Amino acid sequence: MNNKRWLLASVAVFVVMFVFEFITHGILLQGLYQQTAGVWRSESEMQGMMWMMWAGYLIFAPFFTLIYTKGYEPKKGGLEQGLRFGVYMALAFAPMQSLGWYAVLPIPGILAFYWLVASAVTSIALGITAGLIYRK
Repeated sequence: MNNKRWLLASVAVFVVMFVFEFITHGILLQGLYQQTAGVWRSESEMQGMMWMMWAGYLIFAPFFTLIYTKGYEPKKGGLEQGLRFGVYMALAFAPMQSLGWYAVLPIPGILAFYWLVASAVTSIALGITAGLIYRK
């Protein structure tokens, strides 16, 4: 494993994840979140706990990238490997997350569906990011 490329890829994955999550939850789904306001913490309470989300991202990014490096094949292109890895992660995590939250929160099914799509797109983008940076 190339530690320098792993670290750079981890930082890039963190940044891309932050951007995608902000666009998804801070912009695109804002209206649905307002319609279901009774399910969520207050805005001020969420802001006070935002550090926990950042901590989760900081833990997730290097491990996501570490898992990518374990399947890295030096003779194959970074883009293709990253795309493949992102699709695998999307298939593994997006249904689990969206269906799991739908089962325990009183939210509309469309919100769970949007979460599924957003999680899949984010996972694919993160895989591509790792692939483009952690390449030969």
